[in-house]
Amino acid sequence: MIITVATMKGGSGKSTLASCLAVHWHLTGRRPTLIDADPQRSIMRLAARERGLGGVAVVEDASEDASKTARRLAAGGPVIIDTPGFRSKTTLECLAAADFVLVPVKPSPFDVDRMLDTLNILIDRPDGRRPLFRCLLTQTTRDSVIARHIRTELGEAGLPVLTTEMNNRVAYPEATLWGATPSLISWKGPAAREIAAIADELDAVLGATQAAA
Repeated sequence: MIITVATMKGGSGKSTLASCLAVHWHLTGRRPTLIDADPQRSIMRLAARERGLGGVAVVEDASEDASKTARRLAAGGPVIIDTPGFRSKTTLECLAAADFVLVPVKPSPFDVDRMLDTLNILIDRPDGRRPLFRCLLTQTTRDSVIARHIRTELGEAGLPVLTTEMNNRVAYPEATLWGATPSLISWKGPAAREIAAIADELDAVLGATQAAA
């Protein structure tokens, strides 16, 4: 299983989402591999800090061969790719290799517009193959008008959105100070429970798809 985290908008929380999901799965007994395909090297910088993302396997490959690296590593467990926040050959190849695409989007019209660029790439692929995907609202404020509006707008456009949101919590940036995620700092804290809920939703989606296949 290759999960590509992608959007054509920087600052959407791609690296945070990818690292949080990988650490959660690692702590629950899976063997995920994180591929840092973003030239900004956010994942690699986290892995170099004190907590080292809890021992999650991290591979750096921002080349156009990142998708080949993902396919090779997928034989050993789930692979999560953190892609560049812009259109590039690397991003396109990682989207093409994905079994599942997770698209983080901040609740703002500007971010939604760029997120749609990502989805258009998925829909308009020359091979006609459209991987399963879900959108995820990030950096939200609980019960905010804008988040509810964006969620409704995406739903009316027929775009599937995970029920759980990544709220704008200080726990996320604080954890990065030590190269950690909230799950490593406080397993029962609000942010860790949020990550667990996102992982459970993904498991439900992927499990239903595999059963149908």
